[in-house]
Amino acid sequence: MKLVNILLASTILGGAAAGALAGLAEGFDNVSIGGRVKQGVAFGYSELTDGMFKLAQANYIAEADISWKPSRNIAVTGNFWLRGDWVDSWGADIKGSGIQNPYSYDATQQYGYHLNRRGGGRDDPFGNTVDRQNRYLDDFEDEMIRELAIKITDDYNRFALKVGKFVRGWGQSDGIRLLDVLHAQDLRMKGVLGDSDEIRIPSWMAALDLNFDEIGIAAPFEWIGLKKPGLELIFMPETHHDQFVINNPTPGDTTSGGLYGFPFPYLIDPVSGKGIPYFAAHLSDVTPREFSMTDATLAARFKFQALHGEGTLNAYYGWQELPIVKMRDSTLHVGSATHNADEALLNVPLSQSLLETLVHAPGVGYLDAMRTTTGGLLGSLGDLLGAYPINLYGCATGILPPMCSVTTNFELDYKYRKKLIGATFTRDMVELAFGPKDVAPVFRVEASYEFDKPFNRYRVNTNVGTEAYGTPALISNPDESVTFRDQISIMTGFDYFLWLPFWEGQESSIFTSFQLFNIITQDSKDLMFQSPYAAYGSKVHPVQTYATFLWWKALDQGRLYLEGLAAYDFQNEGFAYRQRVDLNYFGDNIRPRIELIHYEGKNEQGLMGLYDNADAIEFSLTYQF
Repeated sequence: MKLVNILLASTILGGAAAGALAGLAEGFDNVSIGGRVKQGVAFGYSELTDGMFKLAQANYIAEADISWKPSRNIAVTGNFWLRGDWVDSWGADIKGSGIQNPYSYDATQQYGYHLNRRGGGRDDPFGNTVDRQNRYLDDFEDEMIRELAIKITDDYNRFALKVGKFVRGWGQSDGIRLLDVLHAQDLRMKGVLGDSDEIRIPSWMAALDLNFDEIGIAAPFEWIGLKKPGLELIFMPETHHDQFVINNPTPGDTTSGGLYGFPFPYLIDPVSGKGIPYFAAHLSDVTPREFSMTDATLAARFKFQALHGEGTLNAYYGWQELPIVKMRDSTLHVGSATHNADEALLNVPLSQSLLETLVHAPGVGYLDAMRTTTGGLLGSLGDLLGAYPINLYGCATGILPPMCSVTTNFELDYKYRKKLIGATFTRDMVELAFGPKDVAPVFRVEASYEFDKPFNRYRVNTNVGTEAYGTPALISNPDESVTFRDQISIMTGFDYFLWLPFWEGQESSIFTSFQLFNIITQDSKDLMFQSPYAAYGSKVHPVQTYATFLWWKALDQGRLYLEGLAAYDFQNEGFAYRQRVDLNYFGDNIRPRIELIHYEGKNEQGLMGLYDNADAIEFSLTYQF
């Protein structure tokens, strides 16, 4: 009943807003106003919901879109959103994974914790972990303004200048971004399978498009076979990084991103295969200045026609969207095994170098002590007596009091430049037309070369002369744990409008698009795919291969619309699929949708492994005006 009331209220408010805006527009010429109100309800069916269908997400969007063209040379556009997720107040109960549980055998299992309600108890020791940061994404300047811009063109179409807050999309690829790097992504609502137009984060910027033909400087380019040349120049003084939430249950850093929150990493020692208990993390962002004229992003795209196709040459100088993880200082909590500074008898500061020494010291350090200790004492008795009765920095941990734990401060550092060049080419292959309707496939290629891309190392030399790899490599000096590599990415794809010879009366074609990606990393040995996910071999492969397949088909004269998107990760054996069903049977304003999202992947290996528990089916209703 609550859902019905909210949907009804959203529809009434949307209609009222439409009427008010339409009345306002009557006093202006050349004004168009529209918008939508959307409410979704998603049910998860993964380990987060114990394999059952449980309420896991309740995303909503309210959008208003306004455009005004006061003259033939000036256009003003505005687009405003309010987004969020009601699920924390709707009684949802999904359970994530937290730090290693020392009472499990060899501490290989993680504590659970409730993402959306008050937890507590031995298997969920962190109490209330409800985090409402996704309920209202209502920062007006950063999250609600999707577009507020003015575009100026001249009478002869020589140039177009657009200034304000808006989005520009580059590239030819679907699902995996190679050249579409102008804007960071918002992964909080739908993860990587969200609509690209919805997950791009807009920025204050200026874009200048130049038409060389009309300016009168096209002749040199046409002489070498490049027709209709043009240039796009981007100046972006505002910087954003990808928006995501890491599900982190520790008392000093309690966050929950819900269904699409990144999981707390497994802390596993690859030498012994045991878990690494009594460690937690406190995370802080280190970012460039959000607005800077001197540290702005600069980009350019040269567009042309050649070889009966369309091509671009691209250059980008901006900032990394994803972070590098850097270990800083720590706190030893004497008297608390669950990192609770308030209940500890003593909180002892540890410098970065001291913790590194205490963890990695041969024979006497934490790792060697853990590796020689039998975890989960006498099997099931470990649940009663505890695991790892070892000496942790001078105090006993396990069955002997006082219990101890460590919280380490890690920086998520985004202050690394992204330097990239690339090219795209698209061509209708009329020579290869085939099928019942003699349709030509469309060939697409996209390539990029990134210079000095930052990585965390999977294997490091510690300050006590030992070598550490996997999770223990995170406990190291940032000067040792960070390195840089060049990376080449290539996509080849084919689009085809398919007509099936055995389908009599097929009223329209089935659009299909296949893409193959190869990402080649120079000297990739012992690099982390994305720190801190290191425990299960989430290393960078020399050549990483992905394939994607997109299809859509309109049935029943467009009233039933089907769309599917599949992605496969060859090296990590990961798979993802999104299926949408749009039911356009209720006029021009009401748009119901059913959407299935499914991931399969190994723990923490590649992108699909991070989203392995984000399976859901969503029912949504959109009112358009």
